[in-house]
Amino acid sequence: MRTSTLPDVRPVSDLRQNMAEVMESIDTENRPVILTKHGRGRYILLSIEDYNRITALNVLYEAIDEGLADIEAGRVSDFRCNTAKCVYSRTVLICERS
Repeated sequence: MRTSTLPDVRPVSDLRQNMAEVMESIDTENRPVILTKHGRGRYILLSIEDYNRITALNVLYEAIDEGLADIEAGRVSDFRCNTAKCVYSRTVLICERS
C-alpha cells in the first residue's frame, strides 16, 4: 500500500555505498527512489508492484488511445445484444444468441 507519492531523491553514490538501505527504503516507505548523477535525475528504482501497476496503466491508456483513433476514423459500429443472455467478463461483453 502506498504511503507517499513523493519520490526519495538520492545521489547514485548512495546506491553504491548503501544498497541494502536504499532497497529497504523502497519497501518500507512505499515510494520510488530517484537516483541522480551530477545533480540530475538519471535512474529510478521502484517496487515490482509499482512497476506492474504502471505497466498495466500504460496498456490501458494505449487501448483507450487506439479506441479513440478508431472512433475518429469511423472504424466503429453500434453493437446491441438482442438477447437476455448477456454476461460481462472483465474485458468484453459476451452475448449468446438463442
